Amino acid sequence: MTKRSIAVPAFILAVLVFISLLPAATSPSTPLEKKVKAMTDKLTPELIAIRDDIHCHPELGLDLPRTSAIVADYFRKLGLEVRTGYAKSGVLGILKGGKPGPVTAMRGDMDALPITEETDLPFASKDKAIVEGRETGVMHACGHDIHTTMLLGVAAVLASVKADIPGTIVFVAQPGEECCGGASLMIEDGAFRDIVPSAFFAYHVDDTLKAGKVGYTSGFMTANVDGFTLEIKSEGCHGASPWSCVDPIVVGAQVVTALQTIVSREINVQNNTVITVGSFHSGTAPNIIPRSAKLEATVRNYGEDQRQILKDKISRLVKGICEAAGAPFDLAYEFGTPSVYNDPALVRDALATAEHVLGSKTALVEQKPEMGGEDFSFFGTIAPAVMLNLGVVPPDREATAVHSPTFMADEAGIPIGVNLMADIILDHQVKAAKTKTAK
Repeated sequence: MTKRSIAVPAFILAVLVFISLLPAATSPSTPLEKKVKAMTDKLTPELIAIRDDIHCHPELGLDLPRTSAIVADYFRKLGLEVRTGYAKSGVLGILKGGKPGPVTAMRGDMDALPITEETDLPFASKDKAIVEGRETGVMHACGHDIHTTMLLGVAAVLASVKADIPGTIVFVAQPGEECCGGASLMIEDGAFRDIVPSAFFAYHVDDTLKAGKVGYTSGFMTANVDGFTLEIKSEGCHGASPWSCVDPIVVGAQVVTALQTIVSREINVQNNTVITVGSFHSGTAPNIIPRSAKLEATVRNYGEDQRQILKDKISRLVKGICEAAGAPFDLAYEFGTPSVYNDPALVRDALATAEHVLGSKTALVEQKPEMGGEDFSFFGTIAPAVMLNLGVVPPDREATAVHSPTFMADEAGIPIGVNLMADIILDHQVKAAKTKTAK
């Protein structure tokens, strides 16, 4: 028996002991809720073992052969219809309930990050990968291993009560959230061509909340992730005679400074906006004015209207500064991942379920929108959607940082998330089915 096979069960036991010490949620009030809770409790050791295994063997981008195989095999064992090959590694598990009702989807992303893990967990990743020509460690530093595990857990719980479920649940295991627009690629590959959800649900781990807490935002939750690349051109000349050519570095510096004036003077302060030039490359020697300067920037804001407004303002500013300096330029502006918009009606219904399941309003934490991006937003272009933030900060820490080599998550959050999401989806299905019948 290997050292790891001894350590993992011991770690799981510690997690289960901690779970038993968490504040008790409200007792399930219906037979169906009792079944969901009992099944969640039964599955918890298995789910934690799955999470540990996925964490130990992370994969990057769209190429996730091991992780997607685990997901597909698990769905098959549950008796779900399984479809594969979307965005290379994407998997759908389709659960058909025993009663008429709507189609609803839950998403879990599967990919990891090119980060070398620096934790002492018994299941810490030791895997390596070649990224942009260099070897790097690979780590689930953003909680996608937990997202995938909870997707499987909710599928297992709901499969155990499928006779009582109105409608169909589609479990979406998505690759490429961190790098490649996996959500949009799954849509382009026809994942929802013949089975179109009327609502989408998802979790993201929260590195500021303890297990047992759930964060929520109604309306915009994350920002548009747009950006541009600008090349300012010159014929180049000697640094001792700068009047002989356009200096692309000076022009570029003016652009960088002026961009911040857009934020402070041209945008309503209530419309949160960030423009960051994160890359500025030019020149090879101190006495040569180079032939070009290249800038790359990220632009963050909320909503489709605002992203177009920002593009127009930035394009106007760049054109004005470069033309005033007589500098030819190439500007390539790109719209990337759109904002996640949490449908207010779905949020209200989810919170009503969460208050009951978690046992208290104090377990629910209203949060401000973030400037980060999340491609779950693409699913929101198909139907109303909600993403909740699940507390996973370890009990001995005040916080833990996602996208960090030291990121650690409290696995006590896994059964909490599974139980809650299973009840949220069930309540949604029942309510939607009744509404449709009443019409």
